[in-house]
Amino acid sequence: MDGVVGWFERRGEIPLAPPPRLREYGPLADDPDPSDANYSSDRIRGITFALEYCDSRGWASMRTVRCLALDPSHPASLKAYCNVRRSTRSFRLDRIVAIGDLKAGRILASHQHNALLGPYLTDEVTDPRMRVIAELRDATKNGVFALLHLAMANGRLGEDARIIVLDYVKAEAEALGCALPPADSIELWVDNLAPPLDAVLASVEGLLADKDKFARLLPWLLKVARCEDASAAHDEAMRELMTEVRLHYRHNLADRSATRALR
Repeated sequence: MDGVVGWFERRGEIPLAPPPRLREYGPLADDPDPSDANYSSDRIRGITFALEYCDSRGWASMRTVRCLALDPSHPASLKAYCNVRRSTRSFRLDRIVAIGDLKAGRILASHQHNALLGPYLTDEVTDPRMRVIAELRDATKNGVFALLHLAMANGRLGEDARIIVLDYVKAEAEALGCALPPADSIELWVDNLAPPLDAVLASVEGLLADKDKFARLLPWLLKVARCEDASAAHDEAMRELMTEVRLHYRHNLADRSATRALR
């Protein structure tokens, strides 16, 4: 695949890295998928965390999961990629005993569970605090996914890159006129993200459709790139990306000019 999206695809998948010192394990078998589950809400894609889970047989386990979709109807169920099983599994939210922060491995308090997952539990978020968080995530997700794909080649988000991503979220929110939730809720979201490759590619395609938003993102991509170890191969990859960006918009401009000429 050529083009900007192809450049991101060639970088491969973001690894799912367990928090430090976490010993993952699972029971002999997992809960079966609920027969009536309707995993229609996929806005939760990319949210990643460690969890302690107690299944329907009372087996407890420790996992790192990458969320894929959610059925918010009672009892809410989460479809996620499980790092222990190396495949997709389902988890009832009311059987999650504890959630561990992906970056530091610390156990989150109950209000942090709500801040992390609450914006996705209904299609229409009515809690004003959750609505502000949901709107910010929706508005900045595409850029954040692209930045993380560049910054998390080994599954870990370094502190310098983390600060850049957080600053991007705040700058983009200001540019779009979005209200900012408390800083700790933004940090909680960024610290527990490891989007799968298909979500990253969809985000990049969305960014390319909005030239202004992509133009605002480019300086932040370069800042993240400079956080990594400098190498000739990396410099060449960034030059290739910039070339593909220019070609993409030149082709679009040429296509629009040709369309106008035919009218």
